[in-house]
Amino acid sequence: MLNLHPGKRLLITIDGPCASGKTTLAQKLSEALHAPVIHTDDFVIPHAQKTPERLAVPGGNCDAERLVREIAAPFKAGNAVVSYRRYDFREDCLLPEETLPTDAHILILEGSYCNLPALRAYADLRLFVVTPEEIRNERLQKRESPESLLRFREKWIPLENAYFQAYGLPDEGCVPVPSSELL
Repeated sequence: MLNLHPGKRLLITIDGPCASGKTTLAQKLSEALHAPVIHTDDFVIPHAQKTPERLAVPGGNCDAERLVREIAAPFKAGNAVVSYRRYDFREDCLLPEETLPTDAHILILEGSYCNLPALRAYADLRLFVVTPEEIRNERLQKRESPESLLRFREKWIPLENAYFQAYGLPDEGCVPVPSSELL
């Protein structure tokens, strides 16, 4: 059991394959815990950094360095103000600065790649959503256009799988959450 001492901040990460239910779980936890959610999808590396070398590193398409610098480190350090900028991949730009609520003592980091070593070092609780591939495929078919579904199958899913394999995820530090628990 986690003990939240006065003044201590708790960082929860929610990882798992695409369409596994990470966002649904994050929303439910956010409501129950009154905790803000940060999505790793808002921290994709800018187009200029998408070099073959960077993308060859498992999880290299996530700007984990910026996530640590702007969110994880200042939040866990207890900084009164935690400011960050989400990345708009369509426009290839950082959006205007936002701040976490100053009374946030629990923060949820949701999305693939939140178990990269630089990020997991700050996590107090690491959840990993486990969902059968058939269910994930059904969800992707419902929510994505045919073109987007093809990109998922040819690009995003192989990148995620390489990340999971490279870092042995889910590992013993992850708490598995079956997708049936999310319904």
